Amino acid sequence: MSSDTISLQAFDNTFWNDHKIIVGVDEAGRGPLAGPVTAAAVTFYPDAFHELIRDSKKLSEKQREAAYEWIIEHAQAWSVHSLGVQAINKVNILQAALTAMERAVAKLNMSDVYVLVDGNRVPFELRGKGQAIVGGDRKSFCIAAASILAKVSRDRMMKRWAEIYPEYGFEKHKGYGTAQHIKALEEYYPTPIHRRYFAPIKTMQFPRYPKPAFLGRWGENWAIYYLILKGYKYITRNYHGGNKGEIDIIMKNGELFIMVEVKASLEKDEFQAAERINEEKIQKMILASERYFYDLNMDEYDVRFDAVTISGNDWHAPNIEHYKNILY
Repeated sequence: MSSDTISLQAFDNTFWNDHKIIVGVDEAGRGPLAGPVTAAAVTFYPDAFHELIRDSKKLSEKQREAAYEWIIEHAQAWSVHSLGVQAINKVNILQAALTAMERAVAKLNMSDVYVLVDGNRVPFELRGKGQAIVGGDRKSFCIAAASILAKVSRDRMMKRWAEIYPEYGFEKHKGYGTAQHIKALEEYYPTPIHRRYFAPIKTMQFPRYPKPAFLGRWGENWAIYYLILKGYKYITRNYHGGNKGEIDIIMKNGELFIMVEVKASLEKDEFQAAERINEEKIQKMILASERYFYDLNMDEYDVRFDAVTISGNDWHAPNIEHYKNILY
């Protein structure tokens, strides 16, 4: 066992004599320009140890993944809770982080716990049930484990968003304000998962005369986000069926495939965008979908054809309408 791990365990041991259950709590994602803030809570039996359980910032990505797997296998109980950009925009990042911590602890569904919270503030709902530990992820075994759970969980979410919004490099910087990220923002403008009140995003204005490709991409970005919030599962975007046509977005609802046509307009009247979805376009969607299932070697499938219109000239608050079953 490394000296770091021994020190972390020794710190936690000072609490075990007076408390039945010690829970470490930490968060990841307060600083990024995009994505959720994620909190984790975890408790172990007193004799648990692993050399990789230390401050997540000192571990490589491979080490964090290995530590994560050990934690979820050996913890007495653990939980993770994320708050997305909508919640962050409504309150502020500090309050969102504190709320995520409260909910992570609540999801443990354990009583008589004593929480050790990384930082200088105990969330309101946890006051009287623990204490804040400045630099806790460097001092406490259970807080270090919570930091790893939160970091790995959030990183995995950002990698998934990178598949949906590939231009921004989320898989590399995880939403932090790197030079690559700022350059992408300047070129493509914010996505729906960007935090609207963070600089430099809060001062970005929608282009007065955006190029059609830019407008279309913006509309698709919002349509995907909207459908995910409605419970649909993202499959792919911009599927080209050879000379059969293109499908803007493919989603799933259970076993049902949803082929989605997206129309974006600067006008705040969604009907102007909807009028551009004509019979010819629908027929091309049908042909492209047949090619898609042929490529997947699927003979039987359930499919529906939808349309989503995105209208308005405000990048962070468009008007969105979802039309189901546009064949009928």
